[in-house]
Amino acid sequence: MMSREEAEKKILTKANVEISPKAQEALNKPLGHPGGLSAEDKAFMALILDLIEKKKINLYRPNTLLNHAVYDKLSESAKAKAELDAFNMLATIREVNKLHKAKLGNTYQMENLVHKMRLTKERLEEVGGDIYII
Repeated sequence: MMSREEAEKKILTKANVEISPKAQEALNKPLGHPGGLSAEDKAFMALILDLIEKKKINLYRPNTLLNHAVYDKLSESAKAKAELDAFNMLATIREVNKLHKAKLGNTYQMENLVHKMRLTKERLEEVGGDIYII
């Protein structure tokens, strides 16, 4: 059995191993997902990307996600909750947009982000109505 010192020495000698640029590039790519997005998630993502392109969603202004016809009728506490949720959803939208622009194709990360966001939006709107424009 190897002593602790010998094990540490072995690990440290491996720490200086050079990785080729091609291998590093392969390691940096997210895993692809052959199944891709569901039809619902694909439509939801297309809607979001379209609203970003048309400048209806500003990636740094959460209030651009709000449907003001519904939002303006909410109580103050419901408005505060809607704003917080819009802030969180916008962070996810920025990440989805970044992945889309990177043109990495279908990845597990993209699928999970879009699916989570769609379900979150639907859950929030079950309680408060059609609060968001997405």
